[in-house]
Amino acid sequence: MHRRLIQVLCALAAVVFFAPTPALAFISVWETQGSYVHLMAHFLFAIAMAFLIYEIYRGELRGMTGFKSLIWACVLLVWWNLDAIAGHILDWTLSNPVILETGIGRRLLMENAHTWAYYVTKITHFVIIIPAFYFFYRGLKRLSQEEEAKGS
Repeated sequence: MHRRLIQVLCALAAVVFFAPTPALAFISVWETQGSYVHLMAHFLFAIAMAFLIYEIYRGELRGMTGFKSLIWACVLLVWWNLDAIAGHILDWTLSNPVILETGIGRRLLMENAHTWAYYVTKITHFVIIIPAFYFFYRGLKRLSQEEEAKGS
């Protein structure tokens, strides 16, 4: 009976892996290939960082200096991910060309709040990530130093 079950499962796995139906992963009408997966990745990363903050608080590790820096890094990374999601959505919904002309005469078209919000998210996207990585590095460095001090 056990052997027969394994044979059936192997046959089913072979059918699933070797005879797939066509998956429409590429649709030429979409301008944002892979963007939905990219947004889901930002969302899941934000959730993971929020969960790490929760676990640090639940484990009562927030008193250690290394974990304090990690909490700040996680907060900034959550903010960075939410900013990225908003920026990507704004980018998709821009209907007008944002950069006019070519060469030296290029200029930005800032005609409404939608375009301003798009550029604010672009700027903050790069402004937030630098301190987030600094706090992450500082937290790991302090945890390493605390571990070395305990070992000595």
